[in-house]
Amino acid sequence: MTPEELEEHHHDPSFDEIPTYTDALQRWILHGCEDDDDDFAIRPAPEAATRRDFERRPSAIGATPQLLVELKGHHVLLSPVQQRMLYRHLRSTMLRQLISCDGAATMDDLVIILREEMDSGTSPVPEWYKYSTVTMGPRKIGYDGCTNRGCNRTEAHDQPRFSSCSKCKVAIYCSRECQAADWKARHKKVCKEAAKEREQITRMGKMMQGISDLSMTGQDATDSFGNLRTNYREVRRDPAVRERRQRLKAEKKRPKDKSADGPDPKFF
Repeated sequence: MTPEELEEHHHDPSFDEIPTYTDALQRWILHGCEDDDDDFAIRPAPEAATRRDFERRPSAIGATPQLLVELKGHHVLLSPVQQRMLYRHLRSTMLRQLISCDGAATMDDLVIILREEMDSGTSPVPEWYKYSTVTMGPRKIGYDGCTNRGCNRTEAHDQPRFSSCSKCKVAIYCSRECQAADWKARHKKVCKEAAKEREQITRMGKMMQGISDLSMTGQDATDSFGNLRTNYREVRRDPAVRERRQRLKAEKKRPKDKSADGPDPKFF
């Protein structure tokens, strides 16, 4: 870990003279709302289950000119470690919402991107992007950034999808040069463990997916003995679960940025 990463890892917010987030910034970045009554709102993700709500999303993750002014003014008051953490949190939120941050290295860069999107409208969805029908476990949500330390490249609408490490599928790279540099610098030390961890999360995700599917179809996730129905293949054969999965696949295949008429399917 770099000195900056160690500083952030050991950072104790209780000692901060100024909170990293104002109330308005926290509500906006975490939930996408400014209204106190909407504190429990959840910003829809670009997944099949929430696709229709996502395609109705406001531009610039709901930013307003007032919020951006508050963001810039508050950011300069923070300590360097808080500034880095706020920048990365906002950047990851933007990428998750398919707002490219390609080349953005500072908070000012992110603000410029948000202002441009406010002027032009919602970012289009790339043709290569696939709305995931998986709701539990490892899956792609939004754009990825390059894993190579110091690289500020991210995926974008007019660029091909980035590639992942063929062994662990966790590290993401914008180019062979970045992959080679990161492998030499640190990834070779963690690749095997990352692959094992992903495999474990995938297995757990399949079990949780089955429980989620049963729950979303109004069924009990336990058997007659009170044990969780963790047999993923058995759950997938359930007629109601199969119907729900088919509806998710239909959302995935629907033409991009063209919401279907009629009420939203009740996935949740």
